[in-house]
Amino acid sequence: MKLLLIICLIGCTMADVVILNNETNFKSRKPGRCARVCTGSTGRGKTTWINYKDGNGIWTIINISKCGFKHPPTITTALEGSSSHWTVHGTSSVYYGTATSFKVFIHEKGLVKLIAETHNWNVEWIAVGYRC
Repeated sequence: MKLLLIICLIGCTMADVVILNNETNFKSRKPGRCARVCTGSTGRGKTTWINYKDGNGIWTIINISKCGFKHPPTITTALEGSSSHWTVHGTSSVYYGTATSFKVFIHEKGLVKLIAETHNWNVEWIAVGYRC
C-alpha cells in the first residue's frame, strides 16, 4: 500500500509540458524537468488599477515571482469582470515581461480605475517557461 502511494505521488504529480520556443530562445538543459506552467489572477475587487495620466485608460503590474521562472516566460492574459470589459483595448497585450512581473495597459476613451473597480475587472493569466 505504501509503495502504491509513493508511486502515485510521483507519477500523479508529473505533467507533460513541451515548450517549442520562447521569447529569448533560451534552451534548458533539462526541458522536461524544468518546464513550468504557472497561472493566476489579480483577483476580483483586489486588482490595483492605476489611471493613465490622460484619463483614457488604466494599467496594473502583475507579480509572478512565486512562479520561480529563471527567464521571462511566454505570458497570455485575459480581462475578466462582471460588465463592460468587452469594449476596451489591450486586454491581451503584455508589456515589460520579466521572470518576475509584467504590465497590462487597458485603453478606452474616458476609462478610469473607478470603472474597472465597479465592474470587478481583473487580469487572468497563464505563463509558460523554465524554472531551471
